[in-house]
Amino acid sequence: MKFSQAIKSVVLAVSVLSASVTACVTANPTPTAFTDFNNNIVFYPQSNAVLWKTLYARTLQLPDESLLMTWENYPAEPPLDTQNGWGMRFQPFLYTLPQAIGGYAAGSILAAGVSAPYSLVGGVYIELYISTDGALTWSFLSHIAYAAGPEDITNGHSALWEPFLMMYNGQIVCYYSDQSDPLHAQKLAHKTTSDLLTWSTAVNDVAYSTYGARPGMTTVAHIESTNKYILTYEYCGNSCQVFYKVSANPLNFNAVAGVGLTGNNTAATKAYGSPYVIWTENPNKSDGSGVIIVSASSSEYLWINEDSADTAGWKLVNVGQWSAYSRSLRIITRNGAKKLLFGNGGNIGDLVCNSVANGVIEVPY
Repeated sequence: MKFSQAIKSVVLAVSVLSASVTACVTANPTPTAFTDFNNNIVFYPQSNAVLWKTLYARTLQLPDESLLMTWENYPAEPPLDTQNGWGMRFQPFLYTLPQAIGGYAAGSILAAGVSAPYSLVGGVYIELYISTDGALTWSFLSHIAYAAGPEDITNGHSALWEPFLMMYNGQIVCYYSDQSDPLHAQKLAHKTTSDLLTWSTAVNDVAYSTYGARPGMTTVAHIESTNKYILTYEYCGNSCQVFYKVSANPLNFNAVAGVGLTGNNTAATKAYGSPYVIWTENPNKSDGSGVIIVSASSSEYLWINEDSADTAGWKLVNVGQWSAYSRSLRIITRNGAKKLLFGNGGNIGDLVCNSVANGVIEVPY
């Protein structure tokens, strides 16, 4: 494996993601190239790593079908970033430009993340970097958002978390969790840019009237068959159950009420914590309809629905992949065939077995 630390503290691993590393969890045998697999460890943290060692894995596929993987890494002495002298520390996100913007060509790679001091005191930025050479080198673009800190989850502390990037109507949208509004312990908001340098004022996406409701961890998917958008989040004023909204306009989610995500199995299994949502065409149909796929940290299972996102339509599917804090999902191609890729970091509270793992399976439906 090769590792790039061009963004300094957020680790980017560029490889075919098939390496095996000895760890305190039992990984599956090293998979044969171009096969399906689960629970393949690709990175084991240093023995002196602090806090949760690793969290929050994200992936991206390049045009040649090679893969990038990034995650929160917690070395004992984190490197400093190039802008603030702090560290590009939390919640990395990778995004390929589907079209040119701001003078950068389609195919350029954006990386967003949270930059904060090691002490977590003194301010916090959500930063944006770009690579035009397939993630070999990175250049700073802009500060997306700023808050005064401290960067922790204490109500009343002005923190920022969890950027998620998407293009809509020729603009890049950055969704994120925002603790800087005195009316809300935390809310979900977004900003937009048409040049990657200047950003709009924040617009609310989920903001409950109850101060301590703390919705968090936005992810968004385009339901292409209906041309609508689904936003998932955890609602920690309700035991951090996963909620979702569906809107024809991804810049106007605040006008839509959120609903809880509950499985249609006999046990009515609810999803809890750090959701991730994607949409893809249904591999079992040829009419353009698709499947909505949601992961949550409370289960190894996935919740899967049809394009309508009907509250009674969520079925549970066992995919054999370890659960993780904010386990990510991505549709990739392998020799041209669509597959589902998992990105696993560790779990908050698990101080022993927090490796980074991945898995590749057939698209469930």
